[in-house]
Amino acid sequence: MINFRILAIMGLMAVAAQVNAQEATDDAASQKKTAAAPKLPEYPMMEITGTIYDAATGKPLSGVQVQPLGNANYAAMTKDDGTFTIKVPTFTTSLYLFTSQYASQQVSIAGKSHITANMLSDKFNEMYTNGTQLGGAASVKTDKTTTQISVEDLISEQLGGDVRTIKRSGAPGIGSAMFIRGLNSLNANAQPLVVVDGVPMDMQYNGTSLQTGMFNNQLLNINPADIEKISVLKNGTAIYGAKGANGVIVIETRRGHSIATRIDANIGVGVNLVPKLPKVMDANQYMSYATEMLGTYPEISKIMENNNLNFLNNDKNNYYYNAYHNNTDWSKEVYEEALSQNYSINVQGGDDVGMYNLSLGYTDGKSTAKKNGFNRLNIRFNSDLKITKGFATEFDVDYVKLSRDLFDDGAPSDFSKGTVTSPTLLALIKSPILNPYVFNKTTGQLSSTLSEADDFLSALDTNLSLANPTALLANGSGNNKNRMENSMFHVRIMPKFDLGKGFKLSENINYTLNRNSQRYYRPKGGVPTYYVEGLGMVQTLSASIFAKEETLMSDTRFDFSRILGAHTIDAMAGFRYLNYGYEMNNPTGQYQSAGNDLLPNVSNSMDFKDAKGEDYKKTSLTWYAQANYNYKNRYFLEAQAALESSSSFGDKATSLRMGGVAWGLFPSVQAGWVMTNEEWFPQNIGLNYLRLNAGFEISGNDDINNKAARTSFEVLKFLHNAIPAVQLNNIGNENVTFEKTRRINLGFQSQWLDNRLGLGFNYYMNHTSDLLTIKDFTTPVAGVKSYWSNEGSMDNTGFEVSLNGKPVVSRKFTLELGASLGHYKNEIKSLPNEKYVAINGNAKGAKGYTSSIYGSGNVATLVGQSAGVFYGYKTAGVFATDAEAKAAGKDGYLYQLDETGAKKYFKAGDMHFVDQDGDGCIGENDKTIIGNPNPDIYGNAFIRASYGNFTLSAVFGYSVGNDIFNYQRSVIEGGKNFYNQSTALVNRWRSEGQVTNVPRISYDDEMGNSRFSDRWIEDGSYLKLRSLNLNYKVPVSTSWLQGLQVWVEANNLFTLTKYLGGDPEMSTSNAVLYQGIDTGSIASGRTITVGLKLNL
Repeated sequence: MINFRILAIMGLMAVAAQVNAQEATDDAASQKKTAAAPKLPEYPMMEITGTIYDAATGKPLSGVQVQPLGNANYAAMTKDDGTFTIKVPTFTTSLYLFTSQYASQQVSIAGKSHITANMLSDKFNEMYTNGTQLGGAASVKTDKTTTQISVEDLISEQLGGDVRTIKRSGAPGIGSAMFIRGLNSLNANAQPLVVVDGVPMDMQYNGTSLQTGMFNNQLLNINPADIEKISVLKNGTAIYGAKGANGVIVIETRRGHSIATRIDANIGVGVNLVPKLPKVMDANQYMSYATEMLGTYPEISKIMENNNLNFLNNDKNNYYYNAYHNNTDWSKEVYEEALSQNYSINVQGGDDVGMYNLSLGYTDGKSTAKKNGFNRLNIRFNSDLKITKGFATEFDVDYVKLSRDLFDDGAPSDFSKGTVTSPTLLALIKSPILNPYVFNKTTGQLSSTLSEADDFLSALDTNLSLANPTALLANGSGNNKNRMENSMFHVRIMPKFDLGKGFKLSENINYTLNRNSQRYYRPKGGVPTYYVEGLGMVQTLSASIFAKEETLMSDTRFDFSRILGAHTIDAMAGFRYLNYGYEMNNPTGQYQSAGNDLLPNVSNSMDFKDAKGEDYKKTSLTWYAQANYNYKNRYFLEAQAALESSSSFGDKATSLRMGGVAWGLFPSVQAGWVMTNEEWFPQNIGLNYLRLNAGFEISGNDDINNKAARTSFEVLKFLHNAIPAVQLNNIGNENVTFEKTRRINLGFQSQWLDNRLGLGFNYYMNHTSDLLTIKDFTTPVAGVKSYWSNEGSMDNTGFEVSLNGKPVVSRKFTLELGASLGHYKNEIKSLPNEKYVAINGNAKGAKGYTSSIYGSGNVATLVGQSAGVFYGYKTAGVFATDAEAKAAGKDGYLYQLDETGAKKYFKAGDMHFVDQDGDGCIGENDKTIIGNPNPDIYGNAFIRASYGNFTLSAVFGYSVGNDIFNYQRSVIEGGKNFYNQSTALVNRWRSEGQVTNVPRISYDDEMGNSRFSDRWIEDGSYLKLRSLNLNYKVPVSTSWLQGLQVWVEANNLFTLTKYLGGDPEMSTSNAVLYQGIDTGSIASGRTITVGLKLNL
């Protein structure tokens, strides 16, 4: 019913606007009235004179508008000679200067009666606004010529020093993990809140995805061409209650600003080049490797007595010779250069009754990995209507349809759960001696028939067979196979009432319907059957997800604004109701042998069937208030408070309780002091603007696991047959509440040398209490060993520096340089469990626990350490000789204990694992911290040069000091199976005395040479040229063509790094404990795009 009410309201508002527009036109035709100017208060006045110059030419500038900062009641305009005279109240300390084609300025007049100012071109970045923003906020107005297809890429390029972004994949539109000022959580969401046109988005970070490496990126529903402005709020987020602890990203979409009809059309077409891939062995190298590996296979002699391994037969007349004597580069079957296309058209206009902005966009983002691209259709209509005097409304509606072809991407965390179905991984590990097509013995040529899964090792074990990636892509593609579709309908209406005397009332009502459909299909053709313990042999697999989320928000707000002499007061108070309702069904089925690629859907005839689902609602109620006080534009004070209750909290949450409900109280105080507006501030020292900032606040994080506070069961089938069962899978903690983060920030913003140099600095100290962690039961309950609790804490401190310079300012040539630097350090202060792990040989070296994330106990959560540190063995190279190995242990060879307790000795060719505790045995006590995914510093840098109508800009990104777990390399350099390996294995240890850093190979790796160790931890530092853009404004202007721009942009042109993987800017998930893990998902490649922008 809510849906229909909203639609009815919209319809009535639209009709009212239409009628009112006609009435206004009729009134204007019959009457001509001049609005009386408001009577201004009487204050003591002073006269200010000045001259404004063009900074590039030194010539006087006419037409510059001059007014007191934040007060449009007094205004003047410069004459032809650049001079102006303005009378302002005596308490005025700063003027605001603005005009078209120039960057706005604030100029101090404290203790002055005459000023001069040099206006810089608006080709430079914005320095001032007609107000003062406290704290560490950053914002950017977007350019409609952007080549970025997702919001995260736009943020990474233009706000990379304010938001640390880490790509989840190089596939288009998959998105990035984003962190503002470090980490404030471990297990709850650590991503910033995203607010679009006043509406908080549910990013569905914990949403289920069927394909490995796939994310349902909610920000992909927003076309970057529709964005007017992006702001990053780092402080003063308490008004967002239990959602603002990780910072807030505020997105404002484009609205109508011009009465005259304006049409902007953008066209962009680009080529995506194949990214950097690991070098793997060719056929000759692989045959040498496989033959050597056979020698280590258990009971290989007995197997060879009864079976012939046909791939070892080098007789060219042998029937199987051509099937096994190829030199296939499988990457060419999986990767290709791809074309991307981006089109958008934007129309805005209106009259004195209503303004509108209508946009239409289409994006076709092909991936360099075949069958992994997407397409998106966006339609958005934003309008601002004046219904009657004192009554207006905003009415927005948009629709998005997004489709994506997708396959598994990267390496799975557990290879025992099924055969490999990731084409990007098969491109590396598939044996090069095989061919994607069947060899026709009659014609002596390759046929067009796709090969089935390989069988050259079936005599050893049928589970050693790998899929043919070419067949996998062909047979697994289709609208009802490996595909995702997402549609979103959004409508927002915001009536606004001007109550007079500075009071206003508004009601922001939003409804969003988000539908997601995913399909997964593992085909029969070209894919092997696989034995899974507990199931038996499995073949085809079908799965689907049908999910729906409805978002309803009502935000009622009172605003008050008044200038009382030297005092300016802006205040607001309101109530926000926010509800997310989510439903998801996930049926799955597998055949043992009867699969049919023409009928890929889940059916009742399947041998193994399963179904999962979710159905929950998340509701929050928030009372909030904010007051801003400004005295003479010198002293600023901002106070916020929010009182929020959430359905995520437990019924007995230890929080403020009112009416039997748990509430969280979140206060904030921010202060600023513009020292340059003081009369005593020294003149002529080259400092144009200096503001000091300080603040304290408490904000919260309620984006916790939705089962944390509630006990839940799951329905399953015993042994996957028809016997149903119910199993307890979570025991809720009724005391669970939101995480609380206390933040202190100190900083300054400054402009120097006639606004040619900008410098900013911010220091912050965050402390998160009630940290959501996992606590163990003393005695497991019905198999459940742990539960969620708020018994941890974490500190997060750091600083940010921004620098901007304009070394060249001339009429034809301008040059601007800028850089940002961020640093943070987090430390876990307390955890609930009395568990300890070994550090540097001390069995109780640190309190905490380990998590198995693409490894076994390889990510540690430890008191006194950073979040997500890598935990494993240190190495000291490879034993070159037996004597070297014998001298390494306490009493001879180092050893490890097998499952029976027997000693297994490390000999020549094995890895030399460091014996941390000195007992001669390599075991759990020898593990220690071997890496940290958190960077020492990170940020962006840019260069922008303009000459005439040409503009060249370059944006760099960098990160220093972060480590990466190269999981993909551990797969293709592990030397423990018959997967093709990287060319590093050519230099493996083979004989006594050989000096190498690659150990001997052995099937199943009895000595654990490939175990998680610092062998797989790499320096992830990098310097990357994110984008290089050349833009030319064609000097043309006609009655129908107002402007024309052509441009070319290259992305990811080069990356300087020691990292051996595809891209050091990579993380397998949004979660804190997953950062810095590279599973080999599609890496970012070079992209070259050409575009055209028309202004009609």
